[in-house]
Amino acid sequence: MKIKIVTYLFLFLFPVLISSCSTQSTYCNERFEYCLDYPAVFEPFGSSKSNDGQIFYIDGGKIELLVWGSVNGQNRTLEQEKQYISQNRKVEYQTINSNFFVISGFENGKVYYLRTEKTDTGFRSFEIRYPKEEKETYDKFVEKISFQEK
Repeated sequence: MKIKIVTYLFLFLFPVLISSCSTQSTYCNERFEYCLDYPAVFEPFGSSKSNDGQIFYIDGGKIELLVWGSVNGQNRTLEQEKQYISQNRKVEYQTINSNFFVISGFENGKVYYLRTEKTDTGFRSFEIRYPKEEKETYDKFVEKISFQEK
């Protein structure tokens, strides 16, 4: 019986999930003047009280997408912001250039991928988290998430 269920899930639900990855939605944040394109399979969960971002879920929170903007009140460089965000995290991969940085690794059995971009007034970031055992499936989602100017 378990084999039939797993086969059903793989043959019928996996293609639906992948095809929904190709359909995009857009979230726009008025306060920080950015938009984020993301796979439409994510459902909005709610924004913060300060209206700096939004949380999106797949499967009740099994997969999370967080997006936020922040004011650079401490006048940090991109490298300083990367160091700040990276503290207390196990970083397996990182890259930085003049406009953005990316860190990625594993926390609590999940993969995390975080991208932060410098803006005129601060930073805008998104982070996606998904189960380590489903890395191959959800790594494809990362390629479908991107910021746009508002």
